[in-house]
Amino acid sequence: MASSPTSHRLDRRTLMRGALGAGLFGIVPVSAGAAAPVSFSSDPFTLGVASGDPAPDGFVLWTRLAPEPLKARGGMGAQPVDVTVEIADDPAMTRILRSERTIAHLELAHSVHVEIEGLEPGRDYFYRFRAGGADSPIGRARTLPAPDAQPKQLRFAAAGCQRWEGGYYSAWRAIAEDQLDFVFHYGDYIYEYGFVAADKDGTAWPRTMPKDFPTCYTLTDYRRRYALYKSDPDLKAAHAACPFLPSFDDHEIANNWAGDSDPKHTPPDAFLFRRAMALQAWYEHMPVRRAQRPRGPDVTAYRGFRFGTLADLAVLDTRQYRSRQPCGDGFLAGCAEADAADRTMLGAAQEQWLAARLKQSDATWRVLAQQVLFAPFDWRGFPWVEDAGAPVFDVDTWNGATAARDRVIAMLDDAKAINAVVLSGDLHRALALELHRDGRNPESPCVGVEFLATSISSVGGAPANDAALAELYRNNPHLKFFSDQRGYTRHTVTPQHWQADYRAIDSIAAPGQPAHTIRSLAIEAGRPGLITR
Repeated sequence: MASSPTSHRLDRRTLMRGALGAGLFGIVPVSAGAAAPVSFSSDPFTLGVASGDPAPDGFVLWTRLAPEPLKARGGMGAQPVDVTVEIADDPAMTRILRSERTIAHLELAHSVHVEIEGLEPGRDYFYRFRAGGADSPIGRARTLPAPDAQPKQLRFAAAGCQRWEGGYYSAWRAIAEDQLDFVFHYGDYIYEYGFVAADKDGTAWPRTMPKDFPTCYTLTDYRRRYALYKSDPDLKAAHAACPFLPSFDDHEIANNWAGDSDPKHTPPDAFLFRRAMALQAWYEHMPVRRAQRPRGPDVTAYRGFRFGTLADLAVLDTRQYRSRQPCGDGFLAGCAEADAADRTMLGAAQEQWLAARLKQSDATWRVLAQQVLFAPFDWRGFPWVEDAGAPVFDVDTWNGATAARDRVIAMLDDAKAINAVVLSGDLHRALALELHRDGRNPESPCVGVEFLATSISSVGGAPANDAALAELYRNNPHLKFFSDQRGYTRHTVTPQHWQADYRAIDSIAAPGQPAHTIRSLAIEAGRPGLITR
């Protein structure tokens, strides 16, 4: 019997995934060859150091050797290079507790991911790398509390959307100075767009990329883009200051990609090549574990972190397994397809994993750390949104898969997660919203809160005047705070309450600007809903 076009297409995708995962198209296994002696004439640690994905007994330590970071190979030769990492219990590195050796390989852009184990829970450690006679900056890492520990406080930041051209990264300097337990980076660490001298309206960017930076498609393109972004001193300071829990959104690959497709309708075979290149570069530049190493175009990015009995945090992936945006994507008034029961944001396996994790957790706070707006949100009131007399939804968010959102709300109910918090980003604006059992009925019981962090530097937009802003609030009675300033959100969590400080940078047109708190909102444990402070 002849195969149908659909089954033929699916078979080709399966074969493509298998070929890419086997390393037949440029993503090859790391060689096991011995490292050759090397001596650097310039700093090989231009991209800084980072820690991430902590556990009660350790964490991941990352660096990449790149004396000339914007070159195709970072200024490195083909040979493997010996790298040593030292761990101390003091910031001056006078009490070295451990020294471990690893090898940096060309196949991974001479990046290293050292998974440290056997340390004490709930405490700071300090580290540095050494290679070819050069020493890296010193970084601070921190282990998670023991699973049964009862931490009195947890302090962290949620941040992302850091387009290079958009402006300077003063918010990252402020995050570094906050001395936090960790940073949740929700995504859009890089933007894949090519060089442009000005915005669409002709306004010159605060800074520009080199002119030889095209739109990212190849592994070299993505590697150079990460190298440019990670060369920023404020971002390097933030990575050195505390562990990161990295995720990714769309711009790490292509704007508004979904599953095996992008909005340009690139044939899946070609898009999977691009996705494989992009995820390989993401792994090479993030402090994540070997479990997050891509297998061709696929990566297991969802994972969980437990902060004793205080908080359980699930990092979700809302891109790789989602349904394609309904009704052609965009801001739409009326899209019946968005409400289809089979639509998903997480995919079946991830949904099952999340439901089980929520049910098994006894932590005071259950946290969903993910990329895009979770709550319903009517965009009427913005100058570029036509008022069609009905709510206007962005279907690239959970508003494009309402049944998937309902399933997550049901999971929270089933797990008796009375202190549910959703962390999100992507919109380049700061929002605080209450979540209701029935997203279509703001009078239904409040079941949690969403804190959406604004962008580090990516351009946003706001209603044109106070009347339009008032309309926005009327159309979204669950919206309790809105801001169009750049910055991040700082969270302070105790067993009794959760406080979110929305931190803003007045100008990203020049470096070195201070951050200040423009609004603080809180939740009292056991009482879902927001309180303004």
